[in-house]
Amino acid sequence: MQNKRQIFFKDANNHEINEALRVIRTNLHFLNEKEMARTVLVTSTVPKEGKSIIASNYAMSIAITGKKVLLIDCDVRRPRAHESFGVSFDKGLESVLSGECEIEDVILRDVEGNLDILPTRNVAHNVTELFLGDKINILLQGLKNKYNTIVLDTPPLIIASDAAILSKHCDGVVYVVAYDQVAKRELEFGKTMLNNAKANIYGFVVNKIDKNGFSYGNYGYYNNNYSYYKDYYTEEGEALIRGYKPQKGFKGFVEKLKRNYKRQLSGDQKGKRW
Repeated sequence: MQNKRQIFFKDANNHEINEALRVIRTNLHFLNEKEMARTVLVTSTVPKEGKSIIASNYAMSIAITGKKVLLIDCDVRRPRAHESFGVSFDKGLESVLSGECEIEDVILRDVEGNLDILPTRNVAHNVTELFLGDKINILLQGLKNKYNTIVLDTPPLIIASDAAILSKHCDGVVYVVAYDQVAKRELEFGKTMLNNAKANIYGFVVNKIDKNGFSYGNYGYYNNNYSYYKDYYTEEGEALIRGYKPQKGFKGFVEKLKRNYKRQLSGDQKGKRW
């Protein structure tokens, strides 16, 4: 067994992250309301932005609703999808595309309730060529009517063109962006690649935001939302609210000023006058 990466829906203490993933699931559902054969590609600009975690947890978020889901690891240079669920395997997507075995021989069934995984092993050479022919399209077409949703976890765009190539076989693309980790020119490069491929970009998921709400700019609005979830869902948050006693006089004025300043920096006061 491999070391598991975090599946947030299996941890009842992750209220904020679970709720954020439900928001992603709901928004993507409204963007594409197909009940069968929905294909969603997940990518990022650079490595370590969390796109594999988002892909795995998004797939899990659909599976727990009773819908049948397939998670396909298309990142053949650095496979990670199977690690999220702590499973091992001998052959995967790369063996199917190279003609070594049939698709039914490599799909990992019911890794979680309603969730199957098509894993892949590392391939060092001629990787992009695996996705350029007709085999991947034929494979996906054969799988679509067996699943409500198929999620493709693909390599970062600055590393390879695989995501752009695969996007033409998918209904839409979820673009994961780690907050304050990607240069503007890198993000523009990735978006240009998808636009050139005529990909349907569903939207951007901003990841790795400081939960304490100290980030600058409008993204800080979402940071404050995390704090609200904590206050609403947890006993710790309720205890903080019940135990809070505002200061009086000059100390109270300074406390209020600091609190408003923090909210202003985080974007929560956007459009409001002091």
